[in-house]
Amino acid sequence: MNPKYPTLLSPGKIGNVELRNKTVMAAMGMSQSDGGFVNKAVLNHYSERAKGGVGAIIVEVTCVDAPLGLNTNGMLVIDDDKYIPGMTQLADVIHDGGAKAFLQLSHTGRGARRAIIGDQPVGPSAVAMPYSYMMGLANETPRELTVSEIKAIEEKYAQAALRAKKAGFDGVEIHAVGYYLGQQFLSKTANLRTDEYGGSCDNRMRFHLNIVKRIRELCGEDFAIIIKLSVIEMGEDGGISMLDGLHYCKKFQEAGVDAIEVLAGIWSGEAGKNQKPDSAYPDCMAVALSLVMKIGLMLTTGKKKVALIGGGRAQNPVAAEKALKSGQCDFIFIGHALLAQPDLVNLIDEDREDEIRPCIGCGHCIDHQLQHGSRAVCSGNAVLARGDNDYSVSPAATKKNVVVIGAGVAGVEAARIAAMRGHKVRLYDKANEVGGQMNLACKPPFKQHLGLMKPYLEKQLSLHGVEVHLGKAMTKEDILALQPDVVVCATGVKPAVLPIPGAEKAVNASDILNGADCGKNVAVIGGGSVGCETAEYLARKGKKVTIIEMTDTLAGNTGKTNQTILLGHLKGTGVQLFTECRVEKITDSEVIFRMKNGVVNAVKTDTVVSAVGSKPETSLYDSLQGEVAELYNIGDSNGGGIIPTAVYEGYTVGNQI
Repeated sequence: MNPKYPTLLSPGKIGNVELRNKTVMAAMGMSQSDGGFVNKAVLNHYSERAKGGVGAIIVEVTCVDAPLGLNTNGMLVIDDDKYIPGMTQLADVIHDGGAKAFLQLSHTGRGARRAIIGDQPVGPSAVAMPYSYMMGLANETPRELTVSEIKAIEEKYAQAALRAKKAGFDGVEIHAVGYYLGQQFLSKTANLRTDEYGGSCDNRMRFHLNIVKRIRELCGEDFAIIIKLSVIEMGEDGGISMLDGLHYCKKFQEAGVDAIEVLAGIWSGEAGKNQKPDSAYPDCMAVALSLVMKIGLMLTTGKKKVALIGGGRAQNPVAAEKALKSGQCDFIFIGHALLAQPDLVNLIDEDREDEIRPCIGCGHCIDHQLQHGSRAVCSGNAVLARGDNDYSVSPAATKKNVVVIGAGVAGVEAARIAAMRGHKVRLYDKANEVGGQMNLACKPPFKQHLGLMKPYLEKQLSLHGVEVHLGKAMTKEDILALQPDVVVCATGVKPAVLPIPGAEKAVNASDILNGADCGKNVAVIGGGSVGCETAEYLARKGKKVTIIEMTDTLAGNTGKTNQTILLGHLKGTGVQLFTECRVEKITDSEVIFRMKNGVVNAVKTDTVVSAVGSKPETSLYDSLQGEVAELYNIGDSNGGGIIPTAVYEGYTVGNQI
């Protein structure tokens, strides 16, 4: 055990279930089942994290009532005995890895999509799910459930728990967070019922207490029950006060629930100017809520029997150890960090924290799963939800001399994997540091976690013996002189040129983010992610900023959640926004543009910033065609677009060589 983290790495108990340490993998939807059934991808995903040292795994959101309760086509299902064999395999691989296994049970309720379930969603009341910038989702008005239907769903939860027990799981978690049915019953804005299931706090939680009681009847006292609970629901449509949350915790404790995973919810259509995206969340941000519940339970009941699981960006073991040692919570839940680094806990235990691949908070995992209905992906971990989630890296049959040009995320990943497979790898970049576009991406406001990627990349290159040459712009002749067997070009992008009069007067957005001076009045041409982030960067420095975008969408190439937060920031900082406008000319004092209705407009400006995108830089790759036996082009120079794509291309090529 790493002596720096004696509390984090010591055993603990949830009910009668003993965990090897106090880490719990939070349930996170991956949408990679086959029609609800466990498959090889699911098994490999959880097996890898169990072997990675985590104390317990709460398997992702699993539907107790398909199709009505589904939220994606790839959601796991356990509403029938036919799912038990696959679930047995899943529990077995988790146990084989040394972790305890819990299954999260859920019904999506009013959050379900007609396109998925083939019918109108249902809910406690006929109240539509509002739009939330935290999820980027809204939905149609649901049909109100009848009392008999509610009781039937309660029994479905209980029977699902029994199936989980038969499959070998150590317990279940009842999902009562986010836009799922569990929270909908607890929220006074989603639940407007006047019968036994609505009105008072006790009535609103009757659904849950009935489920808990029935699970105990079916599964016994040794089968652990966890509640994933929003103890406060904030925003203009917030329906759970902190006192409500405390009351729920008290009643769950009285009902014999073994643990509560403590979180907060929020319903707000627009982010305020200081609302943070994941890329700026503080470490263990939700732990304070556990402490509030602990104090509340002690004051109102004189005892705290239920285990409290706290977390929220808990990949930092120093912060996690402090939270546990000070008694703020009893266990630490870890979410996205375990998607990025499956063996996170082992690396902490082995005092190898500098090898941990960080979660940068980009939100692509959530967006791909919820917004696009596909499997979750990760900007650092190329294996996540790709194929069968096979993390093995096979030695190369023939060792080759590999030259990689470009030390961005794609180039480093290709170099890392190729070196791991036994190739001799040399990496070159004209810049004086590794990281490529990531070094720029972390400079706008609220993007600081992207900067965590650079030291990770540097460590990986050192760890795997890649020969790194920085500050060296390579030519075709330079490369051929190295006599490479393989060349991987990851040369990034070059700025696109504005095809208008006066374009030479514009400053590139990258120069601004790197600290170039500009005047008080700034016009940003281009409203993609770079343009919008640069505009926010300038607005927060006190500049008067205008964005002029040709399409009808701002930051359209940003993940939906982060996009809505960014737009809220722009409005909150007073950035003037023009969409569906075409810039026609830049003069010394203004930008002239034509609006959608044909009217010509102009904005006064001291500085014009060009953020009209970029083009793949392929000149080196093109020059090497036919000159090298094995030649690849990856990342942005191959039109990569987003970080997960670039990293996946690097990983794939590294394994192909």
